[in-house]
Amino acid sequence: MHSLIKNFSKILLGTVLSVSFTGILNPSQALAESKIKSITPAPKNASVSPDTYNVYLDANDPLSVDIQVKIPTKPIKLDLFLLEDVSGSFVDDLKNIQNLVPSLVDSVKGTVSDAQFGVGSFIDKPISPFGSSSSFVYKTDLGLTSDVTKLQTTVNNLFAKGGSDFPESQLEALLQAAVRGENEIGFREDAFKVVVLSTDAQFHKAGDHPSVPANNGDAILDGNKPGTGEDYPAIEQVKQKLEDANIIPIFAVTKNVRSDYENLVNNFGFGSVVELSPDSSNLINAINLGLSDVFKDITLDVVGDDFGYVANTQPRIFPNVPAGESRTFNVTLLADGINDKDDSLSLVAPGFGRVDINVDVKYSKNPIQSVPEPTTIFGLLVVCAFGLTGQSSLTSNLKKSTSLKNSKSLH
Repeated sequence: MHSLIKNFSKILLGTVLSVSFTGILNPSQALAESKIKSITPAPKNASVSPDTYNVYLDANDPLSVDIQVKIPTKPIKLDLFLLEDVSGSFVDDLKNIQNLVPSLVDSVKGTVSDAQFGVGSFIDKPISPFGSSSSFVYKTDLGLTSDVTKLQTTVNNLFAKGGSDFPESQLEALLQAAVRGENEIGFREDAFKVVVLSTDAQFHKAGDHPSVPANNGDAILDGNKPGTGEDYPAIEQVKQKLEDANIIPIFAVTKNVRSDYENLVNNFGFGSVVELSPDSSNLINAINLGLSDVFKDITLDVVGDDFGYVANTQPRIFPNVPAGESRTFNVTLLADGINDKDDSLSLVAPGFGRVDINVDVKYSKNPIQSVPEPTTIFGLLVVCAFGLTGQSSLTSNLKKSTSLKNSKSLH
């Protein structure tokens, strides 16, 4: 029996030493844990923090990270882009909007002194049955500016025309505003970005123009007549582009289509719907109401998560957050070990900012977390289990192990 115990302890110790050296010489096969490798703090006065997480995800080992979003007392900078329906049915509304420009500017600047304004317009695709030859999908009429005279002149030059069927190209116009936002429109990186889309009609969406290719989501309106060579965009596609550009939409719409845009905002997960009077005479109040809504609701959306590493976000929304207060989202990251690859993704709080997460799923040569040496743990277990019976054999083997490790480290 004495001999059997000694032999068994030798076999067990040999196995332990083998596991130990595998972990030392080949860290990719060693025990590991998901871990935050580093954190880049957010810039001063940023509403969302931190700026970046660099993480390592071990298969089936969840990792929790926190995203904090602060509602500013009031936006430091506001870029407000007016996206106007100029189809024939909106003719009376345009006249009122033109008259309201000075009051609109004063009202907005009373809340945010550093505010810029821009103008875009849309009707529909210039092809039957959607529109007439004078219709257009989208046009940037004025890039963002603080020049009120330019704003007034641009709005005065808008006039209603064209259109055929009742729905218009609202979604495609919104997508164009997002993809052209940085350069053509000129949204400032550090400004709260809002597009106010005014309309009295429903919107066309993907599938309404099935005889042409799907909308590719870029800033080029395909076709000999711009926009006729591709379908309308999908709702999810527009949502993605708005999130990428960090733009919040406010839909200022008439009562007859309010439910359509409320459903759209529900699909987006962000934005606001406010009701216009039949002639848009309450536009200023509607915009102020919409701004108050988007300034206080916080959502967190996942962008670019190609491998599904974001397993859960809690909660999905913080509604009615008072100005000056912060809220923290808890995000669970998880790699399932199946076809995982390194990736970069973002968590976007629309209108407030984003956190980038760089995911590493390959174990580094310099491990994120030191790997426990199995010789230490299991060696003690062997001693405890078999007592002094195998002590001399165990001690001899441990000395050999130490000598071997020292020899390898010297080489």
